Amino acid sequence: MNVFIGVDDTDSTKGMCTTYLLTELIRELGYPVLLGYPRLVRLNPNIPWKTRGNGALSLSLPGDSSTAFKIGEVGGRDVFASFTPSQELPDTAALLESASSVVERLAVFEDENTNPAVVVSPSRPDAGFYWKAVRELVDRSEAKAELLKANGLYRTWKNGRGIVGATAAISWLAAEKTFEVITYRKKENWGTSRKVEASAVAELSAKFPSTFNNYDAVNRHSCILPSSPCPVLFGIRGTDPALLPEAMRYVGGEPIDRWLTFETNQGTDDHIVEPDRKPELFHSYLLRGTVSSTPRTLRGGHVFFSISTEFGSFTCAAFEETKEFRNVIKNLAPGDTIRAWGSLKPGPSVERFNLEKLEILSFGNRKIKISNPTCQSCGRKMKSAGRRSGYRCRTCHTKTAEPVYATAHPQIMKGLFAVAAGARRHLTRPPELMAGDNMSSPEPPS
Repeated sequence: MNVFIGVDDTDSTKGMCTTYLLTELIRELGYPVLLGYPRLVRLNPNIPWKTRGNGALSLSLPGDSSTAFKIGEVGGRDVFASFTPSQELPDTAALLESASSVVERLAVFEDENTNPAVVVSPSRPDAGFYWKAVRELVDRSEAKAELLKANGLYRTWKNGRGIVGATAAISWLAAEKTFEVITYRKKENWGTSRKVEASAVAELSAKFPSTFNNYDAVNRHSCILPSSPCPVLFGIRGTDPALLPEAMRYVGGEPIDRWLTFETNQGTDDHIVEPDRKPELFHSYLLRGTVSSTPRTLRGGHVFFSISTEFGSFTCAAFEETKEFRNVIKNLAPGDTIRAWGSLKPGPSVERFNLEKLEILSFGNRKIKISNPTCQSCGRKMKSAGRRSGYRCRTCHTKTAEPVYATAHPQIMKGLFAVAAGARRHLTRPPELMAGDNMSSPEPPS
């Protein structure tokens, strides 16, 4: 018999990391072998009250030591996992007490947005709960109802909102997955500048092709480094967990305190749905439609345009932090047909569809003004009659609406484009992982 443990909402924008807390939980529980990899499960990235990356953690135990393999080092000891369960029967109540003590010692309770929860369950809640948590807004009562059906135990602190993530983390079936090896700093270095060679990070993708989102060469940004003062030194994501420890050693950098390999839903696009009804705020979608306005750049470098879909018109946004992705957006034109991945968020005046990726399917008829029209009566060039008033011949007083146009060629190519690597969401499937797939959202297993 195995037991699932889930934990969420223990970190803060000012420090701590729930993945680090999980390493402490592994150390304190003392089980020699986990059942499978520990899991880092990202949930709906549009939740207004999230702390940082909206990631929940889970693990299962015990595993069979006869088939164990190394997945990390914590507290000076190797951490092992096995895909074969042990015959040992864990005490769920005792596990809840141990996990609770770790949360009470490490969670950032002083942050108003930190509302921890721990879940211990002898069975996995229905996988549908994960799919709802990664795509929608879920109430705490729904999580409690799922745990009741699974005979799970839980403990919450403050408003207990973390029970949603903790329950979702253990209900994820990992039908589609990637991996991440995370290294942690020595405590005396927390909050100081991270010492990692950018040149080594820049070489990761070439040295280890199964890794992704490592380095943004255009903007010279090391994407594996967190931006917060948390205990993490760096995290390398990839599709082959066996190669991640080698990639970790290749990067090197300052001495590490511990490391652990996680199974994750990062890079899966699990948050994206193709809508069958009018899209809702705080949800992520794949929209298909036609560009209906010329892109415009506003103060700050943010670029906006409109797209017409079967569900109505939407204002699409590519913000400054998406970097060179905006150059693609600026070259779109009315009539272009596209597929757009992103999230519907409230804006100052209208709802905005914040872009993550965009695929150009076809181009509309582009045209460029080459001259004012010629008067058909006298052959003179006509003059503008004023804004949106067409053209007028000053001699004959004849009028026409349009100038002389010529066909213009697109300055961009058809294909898939994504925001700069440093601006990508954890869940967003990067282009290098989309080669060969149908670029649609994976569906929940039946």
